[in-house]
Amino acid sequence: MALLLITHLYFQKSILSHGFPGIPGSNGMPGMPGVPGPQGPQGREGPKGQIGDKGSQGVQGPRGDRGREGPPGKSGPPGIIGTKGESGLVGMKGEQGIVGNQGRKGDKGEKGESAKASQASVVPQTNWKQCVWKSYSDTDKGKIKDCAFNKLKSDTALKVSFQGVMRVVGNGKCNRWYFKFNGNECNGPMTIEAVVYNSWSSGNPNLHHHRSFEGYCENISQGAVRVELWLGQCGSSPLGDAYTGWNSVSRIMIEEVSRPQS
Repeated sequence: MALLLITHLYFQKSILSHGFPGIPGSNGMPGMPGVPGPQGPQGREGPKGQIGDKGSQGVQGPRGDRGREGPPGKSGPPGIIGTKGESGLVGMKGEQGIVGNQGRKGDKGEKGESAKASQASVVPQTNWKQCVWKSYSDTDKGKIKDCAFNKLKSDTALKVSFQGVMRVVGNGKCNRWYFKFNGNECNGPMTIEAVVYNSWSSGNPNLHHHRSFEGYCENISQGAVRVELWLGQCGSSPLGDAYTGWNSVSRIMIEEVSRPQS
């Protein structure tokens, strides 16, 4: 810097003394760099630049320490029931326990019925009978069959039924089948009966049908009972040509049962 200043002054003096400019001299040697000045104040923050491209994935860092144990999760659904295991061995028999103290004597019970009365009040559940036959009857009015029965008690009822073929021929004709007990129809509560009515506008069909009817009869005394199947007229209708039983078994069934509810 000082060298440049000297050269400049010399050049000016030369011009003043000679009156014309001389040939420029060669450049001098650069001077020594000056001492750096003090650091200036920090400038304002510049605008935010654009987001750069994502860099490549870095190397995985070392594994950190294990965190705290979290709270327990919800219960999962029940698993499938496993197969049943084999039966275990029979265990050893335990020791006999101590005999307990004898309890106090109970109160005296009421006087019971005599053995004879108690036996008379029991109705065996198997007190029944059936009478069967395989033949036919062409009776239109009268007794068809009877069946003897031994009734064990007086306060019981008899259940009776008939099963077999019943036929009536004739236009506008009717026949009535019914039971009698020792010669009388049932009146406890009412008669046990069935009617077959035949009415055809043309022709005269001969239809054989298997039929059945049954009922309960009360107020029958203890002892021998003659159960009878009868055939008769239906009210004011004329009797038809009746048939009872045909190529099949007919039966009367009798059963002694307990008295009904009141």
